[in-house]
Amino acid sequence: VKMAKDKKVAKAEAKASAKAKASNAKPKADAPPAPKPKATFHLCGTSELELTAVVAAYNLMVQSLPSPAPFKLVPLKSESAVSYLKSRAPKGCEVMMTDGTLRDGVPAGNVVFGLRQCLSALSAPLPSQVESCLVSQWMGWCEDTLVPAVGKADKLSAACATLSQHLTSMPTQRISDRRPLTVADIYVATTLLPLVPTFKPITDPPALTSFLSSVPRSPLFSSAFSISSKFLIPPPPTDGLLSLLRSIFSTALYKTFPEAPALDINVMVTQTKDPKNGEYQCNNAMELFKKLPKPNAFKAPRDVALALAASIDHPLIQKLDVAGPGFINIALSTEYLTSKLKDLVVKGDPRPSPPASPRPRTVVDFSSPNIAKDMHVGHLRSTIIGESVCRILEYTHHPTDRVNHVGDWGTQFGMLVEHLKDDFPQALEEGADVDLGNLVALYKKAKKRFDDDDDFKVRAREGVVRLQGGDEESLAAWRCLCAASRKEYDKIYSKLDIKGLEERGESFYNDLLPGVVSSLEEKGLARESEGATAVFLDGYSNKDGTPLPLLVKKSDGGFNYATTDLAAIRQRVEIEKADRILYVTDSGQSQHFKMVFEAARLAGTVAEGTSLEHVPFGLVQGEDGKKFATRSGDTVKLADLLDESVRIAKNDVGEREGYAEGQELPEELQRTAEIVGIGAVKYADLCMNRESNYKFSYGRMLSLQGNTAPYMLYARARICSIVKKASGLQVEGRQEMVWPEPAEVFLEDDAEVELARQLVKFADVIYDVEKDLYPNRLCDYLFETSQKFSHFYENCSVIKAESEALKKSRLTLVVTTAKVLTKGLGLLGISVADRL
Repeated sequence: VKMAKDKKVAKAEAKASAKAKASNAKPKADAPPAPKPKATFHLCGTSELELTAVVAAYNLMVQSLPSPAPFKLVPLKSESAVSYLKSRAPKGCEVMMTDGTLRDGVPAGNVVFGLRQCLSALSAPLPSQVESCLVSQWMGWCEDTLVPAVGKADKLSAACATLSQHLTSMPTQRISDRRPLTVADIYVATTLLPLVPTFKPITDPPALTSFLSSVPRSPLFSSAFSISSKFLIPPPPTDGLLSLLRSIFSTALYKTFPEAPALDINVMVTQTKDPKNGEYQCNNAMELFKKLPKPNAFKAPRDVALALAASIDHPLIQKLDVAGPGFINIALSTEYLTSKLKDLVVKGDPRPSPPASPRPRTVVDFSSPNIAKDMHVGHLRSTIIGESVCRILEYTHHPTDRVNHVGDWGTQFGMLVEHLKDDFPQALEEGADVDLGNLVALYKKAKKRFDDDDDFKVRAREGVVRLQGGDEESLAAWRCLCAASRKEYDKIYSKLDIKGLEERGESFYNDLLPGVVSSLEEKGLARESEGATAVFLDGYSNKDGTPLPLLVKKSDGGFNYATTDLAAIRQRVEIEKADRILYVTDSGQSQHFKMVFEAARLAGTVAEGTSLEHVPFGLVQGEDGKKFATRSGDTVKLADLLDESVRIAKNDVGEREGYAEGQELPEELQRTAEIVGIGAVKYADLCMNRESNYKFSYGRMLSLQGNTAPYMLYARARICSIVKKASGLQVEGRQEMVWPEPAEVFLEDDAEVELARQLVKFADVIYDVEKDLYPNRLCDYLFETSQKFSHFYENCSVIKAESEALKKSRLTLVVTTAKVLTKGLGLLGISVADRL
């Protein structure tokens, strides 16, 4: 402030001096005035809140400036924005349009981006130098103190306590009728408001709470809000009804109640349980009523709900009813449903539209069998869930890498390599293709020798040292084991239709392990413990209360799982540039991954925005609720499990077609049996909440009743049969489906409307699974869709429709249902057959 006053005094003195000199000078002809510098305000990419702040500041500046504004204001490509700004602009202030990019359409000059730069430029020409100084002070404090505190609750709380103390000690800085809104107020409030929902501490100090509530309530800010919504580039069309409704209600909420962000109010729109009350419901009124500053105009939550509903007018919504204490029931417009359904039909594929910004690059770590061992039922869930997650992420435009973290390194390989030297000496030759026979039998034989023969045990331990030291013979034998195991895994992956799974075993990270431990030691995170090296994290302890170590180096100098996992995180973040890393393993490893993730963050391996997530799942149990095993108690091999399911499906398919049990089936029926058998295993797993244990039952999973793969596959095949009969397009002898061209859809019968509503919800379900990674929600949706289709078909004849137009309309609904079911099952990794 002192600097501003000194500057003002100096300016006055300079002006007086110049006037004195001018009076003594000879008169001169008028010279053209020098062109004034122009700043270009380019508002592309700002949020509605930020744009509101800029518009409010602009209006304030227009009111305050005694002379023409020395800048150009370039709004987004919007006729309404141009008209408004031209009507408000003083003489000399140019208003232009831009295409919204820096490269196209932006005029030459000083281009200013973002809220900070715009408000700084807007405050510069104001008569009050004090206000300019306040804006500069806030920018400095924001950059030096507030921004570094974001993400650190203690620092953020301290920073906001300091600000609150300042506001309390300087009452003249508060917003009131006596002290109008300033550009500085606008910038301070706009900077803080978006942080309120995330960082609770800044709403605690009363002075700050009052300040953040009063700015949005000011007439200048409120009027700017209603204007700014017209300036923004319309968001890309959303494929999800739920996300669109939340956007509609968010806009209405913050328009009707500008203080909502400061009150930590998040829009809640959910599906209703009873369609009679509407398809969706907004439940914010009760919470908002409790938090709104008192006194206000609302006597009850219902009044709040009525005010919110009255501010909404959108073609998606047919009507809004306020029920009970303040629930807003939402009925969707049939016309809008028809248009959304038409979009779905025209696209042919219900895939969500590409996002405006790139999705995070995701690495999905799943399956992870062990070398020289059979894949067993324990690998079933990781493989099936992991593949489905990958398909859904790819479908929603995430760059996705499938990684198979196989167990291909460790002390057991010394034993196996030494055994190969005796029984399969040809395996020691580099590149040799040796048939090792049954790998499990080989492993058991080597293990028995290790347990019974002391000389062999010594050789095996020495073999580990040679292998880890890079001995060529040992490495050749190890590679032979890996290649033989890989052949067996690939057979399983082929049956499960798993493609693009890149093998990166534990050995892949060997060179990184010493550096991982050194880095942890240098940062003071790892220390010696009973001869080993471990990381001790706060909050983790053994049953006896002693600290639980995360071992990264054993007492013999070897490394273990945690070290490899930390090295893998480093490689995936630094080399593969992963933004999100998912680990699909059983829930028993939850604590291990929590500790590994925390250690990686403390070590600085993972940036703030990188997400490390464990995707846990429960156990596969027998029908008795115990461990799923063979009669002899052995673990069930995954290959045997899949073969048995296909065998049962084959007998069922053959019986329906008149073949005796065990009789060879034609190729088409054999393929059908494989689709049903493999699909049944996958669907039985995926339709359960992945975190729950589930009982494995061939009878239940292969049943034609209930939420099973056979039911879904037969429902889709039935739809194909309807299409063939109704369209008349199928060529005799041709197996591939011929789908009719889409037609105009008329939604008249309640069953038609109900099915249409269900179909357009597909994107919402996909977004839901994409976010939370629970494929069972997609299974539930597909099952419900098949049931609604059955209800539609029972009540709305397709072939015998009253008119040709109605027949084509209903046939289009049928085809769309088939495509949604096909895509949904495909995302679960389940193939389909047009005829069953």
